[in-house]
Order: sequence, then structure tokens, then C-alpha cells
Amino acid sequence: MREGLNIVCVVAALGMLGIGAGCVSSSSDAQRKAAEQKRTYLLEAGMPTAKLAGGWRDGVKVRAFRGLPPFNTASIVVKRANGETALDFYNAWVAPPHELVRVQAMRYLEAAGLFPAVYDGASGTAAPLGLEGTVCELFLDCRGARPEAVVTLRLAVLDERAPQFTVLRSAEKTARAAYDAERGGGLPCAFNAALTQALGELAEALGVNR
Repeated sequence: MREGLNIVCVVAALGMLGIGAGCVSSSSDAQRKAAEQKRTYLLEAGMPTAKLAGGWRDGVKVRAFRGLPPFNTASIVVKRANGETALDFYNAWVAPPHELVRVQAMRYLEAAGLFPAVYDGASGTAAPLGLEGTVCELFLDCRGARPEAVVTLRLAVLDERAPQFTVLRSAEKTARAAYDAERGGGLPCAFNAALTQALGELAEALGVNR
């Protein structure tokens, strides 16, 4: 009798393990399928068409940028028509936006001639000036008649020679660009356009003659 009960218990246990494995497998399949549907994008600013007239004489070292919550995550932030702020699971950046914006800001400001030389913060080169940046906003605005990509950036030029890194000049700009869902590459194109506009206005505002 006892041997029969033991056999039944073993069979039941094996059955439960099989059910559990099936649940895990099903959950893994669902996660894999969801991950396959997820699309990731790069932020890439367009380059300026002309050099600025009010560039600085000294080189600049670009320090780490930061992003204000909830814009410091890789998921694309969406502000819905009902006022709700949500994270889009199926659309995301390849890295947190402030990291991508930092690279694009370096490229843009050097091409614009705002500084004669732009160095990465990890570089061992000492520069008289420093640059800090904050991604204040970066989201898809669906509250109006048509969706728009919104980018708000704040940049500050610092005196690296001063003991407390004195802020020599700072500016904050917001740019918007319409998102056309029917246009190929519409989502990143809208954000790229807004980022390009914001960087252009910031370069003008940070010029030494402003």
C-alpha cells in the first residue's frame, strides 16, 4: 500500500513539474515575441549649414549629460490626449536619451564652430571650458490636433579654470516637430528634427556675442 502511494506521489510530482515547465516555456515565448516586436531608434541631429559668428576662442570638454525623470529612460515617453504620461514598450531608444543627445551635441557644436575644439569628458586633454547638458523633456506629444516630438535641452558653459566651475553662460530651448505616422521613419525623423532645431537655437544663444 505504501509503495503504491509513493508511486502516485512521484507521478503527481512529475506532472506538476511538467505543468510548471509548460508555464515557464509559455511565459518565455510571450516575452520573446514581445521583444521581437520592440523597435529601437537612434537620435541623430542634422548638421549646421554655416559656422556661427560668435564662437568661443577656447576649447571645451563635454561632461556627462543627465536626463530629468521620466525622460532618463530608454523607453519613448508619450503624453496622451487624456493628459496621462506613459512609456511606450514597443518603441525605445538604443540608450537613455541624455547619452545620445550628449554625442549629438558634441558633433553639432563642433560643426557649428561654437568652440574651436570639442573634447569628450573621458579624454585626458585639459580644456579651459566645460559643457554640461540636461535633457529636460523628450517625448511624443499626443495632446493636440497632431502628434509632435518635443525636445527641451539646457546647456551650460563652465569655466574649468575656476575652483567651483563657474557658469559663464547657460540657455534652455524647446523645439517641436510634427510626427507623420505615414512617413517612412517618421518617429525618429520627428525627434531628430526637433533635436536639430533645439541645438541650433542653443548654439546661437550660447555664442560669446549674445
